Amino acid sequence: MTYPSQAMTDRASSALRPAWLRAVAFACALLGLAATARADVGDVMREIERRGQARVIVTMRTDNGSSSGASNGLGAWATARSAREQRAMVADAQVRVERSMSAAAIPITHRFNTLPFVGARVDRDQLLKLAAMPDVASIQLVEVERAVPSIAGTFEKQALANSVPSIDVPAAWAAGYDGKGLTVAVLDGGFALSHPMLAGKVVTEACFDGFGTSFSNIKPWCATAGAAAGAASACPSGSARCDHGTHVASIAVGNDGTNFGVARGAELLPIDVMSKDSDPLDCGSDPVPCDVTNSIAVLSALDYVNAHASEFNIAAVNLSVGGKLESGYCDDDQRKAVIDMLRAKGIAVAISAGNDSMTGKIERPSCISSAISVGATDNSTNVASFSNFANTVDLMAPGVSITAASGSGTGLKTISGTSMASPHVAGAWTLLRAAVPGGTADQFEDALKQTGTRVTRGDSGITVPRIQVMQAINRLQGRGRKIFNQVVASAGAARGQAYLRVYNDSNVAGIVVATLRDPDTGTVLGTWTSPTIPGRASPQIAIATIEASAAASAGQIIATATRTSYNIELESSFSGYVQTLLYAANAGLFANMTSCSSGLTTTDSQLAINVNAASIGDYVSHLRITNTGPVASSAALTFVDVRSGLAVASWSPAGTIPPGASIDVTEPEVEALLNALAGATVAGASAYNVTLSSITGYLEHVIENKKLGALTNMTAKCALTASSAIAAPTTASPATVATTR
Repeated sequence: MTYPSQAMTDRASSALRPAWLRAVAFACALLGLAATARADVGDVMREIERRGQARVIVTMRTDNGSSSGASNGLGAWATARSAREQRAMVADAQVRVERSMSAAAIPITHRFNTLPFVGARVDRDQLLKLAAMPDVASIQLVEVERAVPSIAGTFEKQALANSVPSIDVPAAWAAGYDGKGLTVAVLDGGFALSHPMLAGKVVTEACFDGFGTSFSNIKPWCATAGAAAGAASACPSGSARCDHGTHVASIAVGNDGTNFGVARGAELLPIDVMSKDSDPLDCGSDPVPCDVTNSIAVLSALDYVNAHASEFNIAAVNLSVGGKLESGYCDDDQRKAVIDMLRAKGIAVAISAGNDSMTGKIERPSCISSAISVGATDNSTNVASFSNFANTVDLMAPGVSITAASGSGTGLKTISGTSMASPHVAGAWTLLRAAVPGGTADQFEDALKQTGTRVTRGDSGITVPRIQVMQAINRLQGRGRKIFNQVVASAGAARGQAYLRVYNDSNVAGIVVATLRDPDTGTVLGTWTSPTIPGRASPQIAIATIEASAAASAGQIIATATRTSYNIELESSFSGYVQTLLYAANAGLFANMTSCSSGLTTTDSQLAINVNAASIGDYVSHLRITNTGPVASSAALTFVDVRSGLAVASWSPAGTIPPGASIDVTEPEVEALLNALAGATVAGASAYNVTLSSITGYLEHVIENKKLGALTNMTAKCALTASSAIAAPTTASPATVATTR
């Protein structure tokens, strides 16, 4: 199912007039702006042509007229980390700019505490005067935006009880991380703060109006101070005004003892940024009056968060508003300045990417590069049909048919949208902050991206990680362990010989460390550290080898007649994959025994590791390629030597694979077609890592156990994440781990 665009349509431009062009050129010459800034001035002029006046945001120079290497004139302000420093610089800049604006009879409509901006309303002559002021760095049109609308639940209901576990949150709660003592700020359009999921959580309420005094009759407190009793909880009886904000807030922090949001122990700072607008030009295709916001109101709210971040211990901000669709980053947006400052404090601004069903585009302001842009999936790895999806999306999270708090009454409501996905991320960020209080925004974002399950849409060629919270916490805390239970020891050889396969999914050599535990008591028996493993290589190591090395490290005998198995914890200095295998020679069986506590990986369905070469005649590897795309496509396979990590050859099957169809080819058949591969085999290669490309689909590895007359699937593998507790080797020419079979 697809959904109509929710973005504000671009304002139609009136015919360009010679005088208009001269005015723009004059303004640009005065400002000395780059091409992108000239386009902004053009937007202001077009708005003046339509209305006679335009609402603008003026960026003040905070560096006494010198850009200090920053083309936007923010200079020293951009390096100030405390709100106190920012207030002082902003106050100084305001004195200079207000003096000039007053002399030009340009009234200031909005002021900010910690941001170097002022709001104004100007006509053509005032714009030209404003452009000539030396303390003005840039002038931008105030953009009208809407809340990213929720989509009524048309799918199977998936309450928070399902979406929250799907991103590995209960494990974080069990470890003691629920967000207690931290606050999530939610910028939206009204909140039913008496709802059981939000009651008792509010640190204060605030609201901001970016349209001016015409709205003072509706929300008078917004025209003066942002914070006031009832400021964010204007919920008229019979109105759905508070449905969106209440639902979003409950996903982030809700807790009624039965239904839980992600950061269920955290508090809430609700900020209402929506206003009822009766201007048809603002409402566009929506009925008049309409609920909208604009960049002034959002800037004011983010300014308030920045000023009070320490007071309320704010960990994350959620914003679900959308404007124009953008195919790239929109770092010309003035909101980037405050998002950068919040990020410097470790605070994420999670913004919904929009519900336009677009691939390759997302809505403003989620396209700001330092924000966390969030798209929606279901509770699995399927990208929601309505979600925007692009390379500029940072993270994916559940957003399909989420049942959470309703803004009317005390019940629950099921709705969908990227607005439901972004508070999952804001809550997740808060749990990371609880687990690692001193972590930086870059570290948190990297952890969520590196441990997330990569998802894609069709044949877009775009992959975006879907968050896995406890795995991200483990990575931040230096734990990238994978645990394998009841791995057969040398004393259990009657059941077969056990092996580990470790694949280094990087271009840098690394190591793994295995800890052996007694399966009955959990006692650590010893550790084994691998020789260096080259990038893209995948050694196969006998458990007997690991057992002997661990015994030597522990200075004790590990292998006994009664110890027939081990529990093994594996950590690595690199990201990659691992398998556990069992070889029963008497039965003629070679099998994959891999299982993972977090489930088998789906992050790389186009990689098969340790595919047997033709020289392993009793265990013939089959490669199965399935086309999941919409059209017939060709495929390509790249073969890499498991010992060195070096590419050996590439091969493409003849013809194309129809959509929904698959082919099965044996590795010896491929070798027969590729002289390069055959030559490598003669030189001693016994196995290859194989990567599928040029097709939307997946690759499976199946072994034909000829002695047994059976097939076993070898595809399953567990993801490894790099652990900060494991140091990568520094040798220039790493030795390769010997492969035993």
